[in-house]
Amino acid sequence: MKTWIMAAVAAVLATGAAAEERHFVCVSDRDGSEVRLNRAPEGDKGSIETKDIEGDAMVFKGVGNMTFVHIEESDVMTFVVHFSDMTYDLSVKGPHAGTDHGSCEEV
Repeated sequence: MKTWIMAAVAAVLATGAAAEERHFVCVSDRDGSEVRLNRAPEGDKGSIETKDIEGDAMVFKGVGNMTFVHIEESDVMTFVVHFSDMTYDLSVKGPHAGTDHGSCEEV
């Protein structure tokens, strides 16, 4: 068990060390609006830019996806890019609650 835990920790640390900057341009299926997502070289930091919102994001790499979380006042925006088909799902919780989906392209 101890060996497995050490191997898991080593894998996580190696993944973080190899983090690279990534950029996505996503377009809403609902209204054609554009969202730009950037992941910084640090791996867990990034940014989200829309016509109405621009700011820092926390970035989480999952299995087959990448999640960007942006918090602004009482709103929490969660933006998940799915690598298998390059689509996204957006969920906003708070006073401006809503959802969206669309397609992304890595640039």
